Amino acid sequence: MSRVFRMKPNEFWWENPLDPAANLGYVRFTCAEPVADAWEVKFPRYSVEFGGWCASRNMRLAVDGIAERSVAEQIRDHIQAGEHQHSAFDDLWAEVRDMGRAPYEAFDGGTEFWATSGSRSGQRGTIVIRNRDSAAVMWDDEPCFVGGTTYALDRMSATRPVERHIPHSMGWLKG
Repeated sequence: MSRVFRMKPNEFWWENPLDPAANLGYVRFTCAEPVADAWEVKFPRYSVEFGGWCASRNMRLAVDGIAERSVAEQIRDHIQAGEHQHSAFDDLWAEVRDMGRAPYEAFDGGTEFWATSGSRSGQRGTIVIRNRDSAAVMWDDEPCFVGGTTYALDRMSATRPVERHIPHSMGWLKG
């Protein structure tokens, strides 16, 4: 999988050292009118998937990290027009895939949250590294951040969950 890097608001570089059009391993694409906001630049929504038959195997590759749809379409057209791609693949295909806007914009790096399910339910943590669908978190009971625990964003809440009331006669269940 290769990625696309945004150098300026209207300039994108695709890391593809095998492409004959590459300059120092990168192919440059431009976007006349960028429309992606800061969130879509941080968590790009488009990818270009392509593949075909190569050496008796069905290959499926992707170019990830594309914030602008027009750039994704340019890359798709570049792949389909490239002679080096057609010589490597039989039945070459390429398509733009929209993964949608990254969810849970309220949970970004440095945000404190409460776990809502799993073994950490009810515990507080802090997001250290935010990914598209999960985050590396540090729990309050951990002494320091060492790589972090990956925790799903849909299991986070900005408010503390309501503690269940256990009747006095069953207090031994509290532990």
